[in-house]
Amino acid sequence: MSNKRVSIVFSTFNSSEYVTKCLKSCLCQEYDDFFVVVADDGSTDNTVYKMLEIASVYSNLKVISLPHGERGIARSKAIELARELKSDYIYIIDSDMILKDNLIKDCIKFLDENKKVGGLIIPEVSFSDYKNFYSRVKVFERNIINSAGEDIGSNSVEAARFWRIQEYDSTGGININQISFEETQPTIRYIEDGGIIKRAVFTRIYHNEKKATLKAIVEKKKYYFSVMNKTIESEKNGLKKTLSRWYFFRPVLYRKENLKKYIKHPLLTLGMFYMYIVLTFMGIGQLLKAKAYSKK
Repeated sequence: MSNKRVSIVFSTFNSSEYVTKCLKSCLCQEYDDFFVVVADDGSTDNTVYKMLEIASVYSNLKVISLPHGERGIARSKAIELARELKSDYIYIIDSDMILKDNLIKDCIKFLDENKKVGGLIIPEVSFSDYKNFYSRVKVFERNIINSAGEDIGSNSVEAARFWRIQEYDSTGGININQISFEETQPTIRYIEDGGIIKRAVFTRIYHNEKKATLKAIVEKKKYYFSVMNKTIESEKNGLKKTLSRWYFFRPVLYRKENLKKYIKHPLLTLGMFYMYIVLTFMGIGQLLKAKAYSKK
């Protein structure tokens, strides 16, 4: 087993409801040399207090408190501290995720045995404690997206999260000026440059989708689509990359295993594709609006 240092990094914003479970799953990992680095993006609840309380017990938990900005800025600050801690690997997660036992150890073992692999996509198992229709649809949709086998397709929308830090840095990392879908861009760049990314089908992470409504989903995506031009314009062939990964163009949706799930869950399938239709029209409208505004 490698004795290399790992830093688990993530950002928080008003995450007091679920951040404790996330931290416990990180800090209970069986691995000798690791840190958990959290950058708080100006929370107004007691998120920071809860984290500092845990940090008083765990010396390998580092908490950065920042003024409110954008998620990418907070993530980049956490990754910056991971570098200062001389980490050999970074694992970028969200504050509403729960790590499977031995996830770190299993990923390091795989990378030790597969030297040419630069980063891993960790399969997510989505869940929600809420049973309303669109909470169930969101869980269903995310589990469809994450049912994609070991190899990564050219139009994958998933982001590698577990990286050899040198390989991550070779991509340029997160561009803090890209407010939408900035987390997937390092993965896309790395694959385009010939790097190898694998999906770690031997482990998983649990993702809490919380309470979802169609209105809330649309409002959240509306903001990201309204600033997507910043991502498109700052990436080589940005528009082509965006269109090739648009909802209905994702090959994972048409995998045999997923087609079986559609038949088994017809109402959730209809809800998912209706959501995609609504988001497609809204997204196109926001992109055209942003483009017209930029020409003024």
